[in-house]
Amino acid sequence: MNTLHFHGPSGSGKDTQLDLLEKLVDFERIGTGDMFRRMFEQGTELGKKANEYWGKGNLVPTELTYQLLEEWCKQFDPAKPWYFVSTVRAVDQISRFDDLLAKFDRKLDHFIHFALSEEAAIDRLSLRWYCPKDGTTYHEKYKKEKIKGICDKDGTQLIQRSDDKPDAIKQRMSFYRESIEPILSEYRSRGILIEIDAAPSIEEIHHEVVKVLGL
Repeated sequence: MNTLHFHGPSGSGKDTQLDLLEKLVDFERIGTGDMFRRMFEQGTELGKKANEYWGKGNLVPTELTYQLLEEWCKQFDPAKPWYFVSTVRAVDQISRFDDLLAKFDRKLDHFIHFALSEEAAIDRLSLRWYCPKDGTTYHEKYKKEKIKGICDKDGTQLIQRSDDKPDAIKQRMSFYRESIEPILSEYRSRGILIEIDAAPSIEEIHHEVVKVLGL
């Protein structure tokens, strides 16, 4: 069964593209952000341990993340395609991810990377707002809410992240480039890397994604 991994820096629009793909493909979307929230809400021991990190804005250790991910994946339909979102964030997680997929009789078919320049990232992120309750992201240019400042889903007042400012964005992009290059190199050597230019419009990017995935 088709197994894909989508990744890209903040502002690259990967989540928006997955939203659009849901209209074409019946797949399971698997990401660590939703996993940490839901497993904590479910009261699992691993979820509580992870909350000690992400609840304070810190990174959850790889070992714990993948313990959680193995349990989390058991909740998804094995007969559907699995589309992972940013579950491989460091080169030492690649082998962990391979092992995880093998436990579910899967292998990674493609690693789709949405590439975005620093300038484009600043333009997008500085105009981004999000819902603190469910994490839904909105944008003043590309994805406006129906009622200004209010989440479409639950009516919560939208807020802007403190790190969505030019200097902070530059620092994040620098860190991202350092971490992503060895990951891209590995998947490129396997022949499964697909790079998407995330600079064009949402519609243009969607057309390219549909094309490269043969949909």
